[in-house]
Amino acid sequence: MKITTCLSVFLSSSLFANISMPAFFSDGMVLQQKTGAKLWGSATPSSVVHVQFSGNSYSATADASGAWMLNLKDLQANKQGTSLVITSEGDTKTIKDVLVGEVWLASGQSNMEWFMYKTDSKAYATQVNQPLIRQYHASNAATGEPQNNFKGQWISADSTTTSKFSAVAFHFAESIQQELDVPVGIIEAAWAGKPIQAFISDEAIHKLPEGKSYTEDKQAAQKQYATQSGNALYKQNLATYKKLHKKWLKNGKKGPVPKKPKKALDPNKNPALHSTIYNGMIHPIIGYGIRGAIWYQGEGNAKDYRAAYYQELLECMVQDWRTRWEQPLSFYWVQLASFTPASEEAGALSHWATVQDEMRRSLSTIPQSGMAVITDIGDATNIHPTNKKDVGLRLATWALHFDYKKKDILYSGPLYKTATFTNHKAVVTFDHAAGLKSTDGQALRMFELAGEDGKWAWADAKIENDTITVTSTHVPAPKKVRFAWHANALKANLTNSSNLPASCFSSATK
Repeated sequence: MKITTCLSVFLSSSLFANISMPAFFSDGMVLQQKTGAKLWGSATPSSVVHVQFSGNSYSATADASGAWMLNLKDLQANKQGTSLVITSEGDTKTIKDVLVGEVWLASGQSNMEWFMYKTDSKAYATQVNQPLIRQYHASNAATGEPQNNFKGQWISADSTTTSKFSAVAFHFAESIQQELDVPVGIIEAAWAGKPIQAFISDEAIHKLPEGKSYTEDKQAAQKQYATQSGNALYKQNLATYKKLHKKWLKNGKKGPVPKKPKKALDPNKNPALHSTIYNGMIHPIIGYGIRGAIWYQGEGNAKDYRAAYYQELLECMVQDWRTRWEQPLSFYWVQLASFTPASEEAGALSHWATVQDEMRRSLSTIPQSGMAVITDIGDATNIHPTNKKDVGLRLATWALHFDYKKKDILYSGPLYKTATFTNHKAVVTFDHAAGLKSTDGQALRMFELAGEDGKWAWADAKIENDTITVTSTHVPAPKKVRFAWHANALKANLTNSSNLPASCFSSATK
């Protein structure tokens, strides 16, 4: 979808007399270096729009509806805030303190949204003075139709603002900034507790076979809203409440206080349903120059049998975004952390582990992607682990290695490759197998084997060169092997020379 198709509704209501632009084109913004930085907005139809920035001039002609767009190509990193001036037919709009560097989109649910002041980094946040790190801080928005503005403001990282930065995004940005010595901008578009399908366009999810159940969810919600729990029922309940409340007041406020009914949520504005967050928070920024995206989400999809759809949904979302940005955005995600009390039983069924494994498998089907494994820094009692620094740093290692060509950086722990079953044992091979070891010097833990009957049993695992040999007296003829297949895998202790944890896997899921 061309960016110009997004602009027709973003027009001034006063005969297009003034230059108008979405809120994210504002003071303090960071523009993407080298690969292109698009600007767009509205002006008088057919007028010429001129842009002056960093000694260069650009121009574009508004179309018949007043929409215009231009691309600032080949910008070089600039750490000195510069004014960007837009003029057209006597109108002038000046955007101040604009930097040029690297821009990333940070999206997902609460663990991406989680503020610095709620983490182990809260003390550090009050000492930060990083004017070259900036975040577009915006309100959440869920809508039934694609929007063209995402209201918020750019803030730079200092001792008074960093506490309200996304902690994962800040540590990611800080690592990139320190390594490259260029400004880094983060556009944060995350919403607590929300599922991945909410971030996918309606068009894309309708094409996905696994998307049918999610479109049916919305259709059912729309039907219910229109008939049973919509405005009519709300008005009826509200009238009843007013009568009861009036009677309660007349009786001297004696007895239980009547409860005011909650207005039913319009499904088109429900952030738990497909496409609504995409419409409100992703669609408006499509085309803004970015290097790629970091993603921390999955908890909202680890609830039922549809956890097994996560790979397809992730692939769909990444392709959707790349198609609409018209560029192969780099995409790095966080595998779910360990959570819930540890299980001592082999053979656990876990939607949580299913989502984790779906994420691992996506590495082979989504090009230019990466995954930060964080099972070792989870929390059995807190779905929001407080160590967000290591999460951001682990994401940054992927970007530094692949996007910024820092080839000496180790970016991944062991990732499952193959399993063979002979002589009463399983032999497992890995990618990133150099220097396989135990993190604590003890025997490897959390390996399981199963035979033809499919019953899992705990197993012994030993490192032999760059492979793992797995055996169990309870499974004399193994057919399947898995590792860390539990929502809480804090006891897992396999790593490599990177000292990064190995991902969970099951040979049964390839």
